[in-house]
Amino acid sequence: MTISQTETIKIPVIDANKENIKPYGHLLGEDVSKPGLGIPFYQERVLEGENIDFVYRGNATFRTAKIMPGYPPIIWLERHLHMTQMFIALGQSPFIMVLSPPNHENGENLPDLNLVKAFRFPAGHGLLLHLGTWHDFPIACDFPVVILTANSDEVVTALSQMQTPDEMNQGDVYKISLPKRLGCEIHLDI
Repeated sequence: MTISQTETIKIPVIDANKENIKPYGHLLGEDVSKPGLGIPFYQERVLEGENIDFVYRGNATFRTAKIMPGYPPIIWLERHLHMTQMFIALGQSPFIMVLSPPNHENGENLPDLNLVKAFRFPAGHGLLLHLGTWHDFPIACDFPVVILTANSDEVVTALSQMQTPDEMNQGDVYKISLPKRLGCEIHLDI
């Protein structure tokens, strides 16, 4: 009988900022992106920012999810080629996301594990992913966190139609099992 070993990759959790998150997406937080949009109402008290570049195919859906605290091993990564998915923390709790930069334009179908990073986002902040950014669902740190997620209906439908957790390539969801495809799982070095 042959038993295959799953390699454990430990990655540190680093605090997200506008510069270190650029390869993966855009940090959303306390700053207004490019203030000065010419809307004439409330000019003395509102700085209007530019539109957030949320791209999707079909209908947009916005949902909330409450994530319980804990640091599970990361065994799934997925990407979307037709949507710039967005995650925003509501309330007072931070969250963590495991990310790897897009590589689909180079014809790659698997994430580059040498580029995988874990980022901690402050409470009240969010992330707008670039097209093709590899990611897992957000992780709550020490306290539950409610996440507002901007999706496309096709992504939500594809995910909700799965009967069991498994790899998938449908409805703009390309999800892989790290143990199955790459013989590893990722653990956060907290």
